[in-house]
Amino acid sequence: MNVYRKKNRSGVYLPNWYCFFRVPGPDGKAIQINRSTGKTTKKDAVIAARFLEEAVLKEAGAGDAKSGAIYSKLTEAGELAMRGKLNLGHARRILGEITEISEDENLVDYTLRQWVDEWMKEKEATTKKATVAFYKSTTKAFISHLGSKADLPLEAITTKDVRGFRDSARKLGNTGKTCNHKLKALRSLLEDAVKADLLLRNPAISIKSLSEEDSVEREPFTLDQIMALVACADTEWKGMILLGALAGLRLQDAACLVSDNVDTERRVLHFVPMKTDRKKTVVEIPMHPDLFQYFEDNPPPPFKKTPIFPSLAGKSPGGREGLSWQFGILMDEVGIDRQTDKVKAHKGARATPKLSFHSLRHTFTSLLAKADVPQEVRMKMTGHMESTTHQKYTHQEMSTLREGVERLPSIGQRQS
Repeated sequence: MNVYRKKNRSGVYLPNWYCFFRVPGPDGKAIQINRSTGKTTKKDAVIAARFLEEAVLKEAGAGDAKSGAIYSKLTEAGELAMRGKLNLGHARRILGEITEISEDENLVDYTLRQWVDEWMKEKEATTKKATVAFYKSTTKAFISHLGSKADLPLEAITTKDVRGFRDSARKLGNTGKTCNHKLKALRSLLEDAVKADLLLRNPAISIKSLSEEDSVEREPFTLDQIMALVACADTEWKGMILLGALAGLRLQDAACLVSDNVDTERRVLHFVPMKTDRKKTVVEIPMHPDLFQYFEDNPPPPFKKTPIFPSLAGKSPGGREGLSWQFGILMDEVGIDRQTDKVKAHKGARATPKLSFHSLRHTFTSLLAKADVPQEVRMKMTGHMESTTHQKYTHQEMSTLREGVERLPSIGQRQS
């Protein structure tokens, strides 16, 4: 809807203001209506024009007042577009007004930073702890990469922004596989924004994954290397190494064990792994004799939920002085070559070591195979067979698992 003034043949403006607007015709196409407002000031003319437009829309069968008002906003957008003046600001204002008319609510508007906060709240309630941690680090890095653009509306994020983040992660030394995981996380973030009607399309959907040829396969430690690590480690790291090599625990799962997780009476570990679905509950792993002896020599604290390894609990696995870094220093002290693949390492980027704490889990799997533990038992043990809080394993199941663990060599005996 617009208001304007006419001139007579002499070029003099007439006293009354006129208006024009569009209404749907019988065939569905828009018809332009021109009317005099009967007003001599622009302010009064705008008000009168709105009433005229609503009346004509009603006559044309455009529905109730709400439908007419929405049609009016759409018409305004069309007129601005034809005049080449429909910019992002106008579009957002008109969309907000339409939403307010139709739902009697203000348009919910998110910046990228605000949407990340909202999205993470949902993920924390529904997703694995380890995945949540990865999402947090990835979205934090993406926000940092965007800079001030992270505080613009969501639709300001482009495919170029997401691709640029992926490529910058590659230049920082992440493998193709890690970069693809980060890309997948951003796809999920932005796809959920589409599902919430905050975006029309996902800007990350068309970005292709990188080649994963540079990904490095972890290698297992030898028994001699594990003995050397145990001999050099302090009490807490000795327990961590035994948990990795003789129970297959991941780094954070081992570091975060508390007194409740160690049952020396039944000789089992029971805990909730960080890399598990929240629908799953407790897992139980029978203790190897070396592990049992370790906890006999270093009894868990008598108080519930007290960390087994107080100096390591709660520390980040990565970063400067993180758990992985500490374990790497221990490897250096022992003289174990991390076997970094420098050939595949990206120029100017950090290389990925083949040996790390996670290699202890590979050692566990390898030792089980060498001890002729049946494949189905190995799968249960490395996959951490589950039990619920109220439903323990049968005696036969636990006996089978325990027999498999006890086939493993004794690191303590070899060390003495």
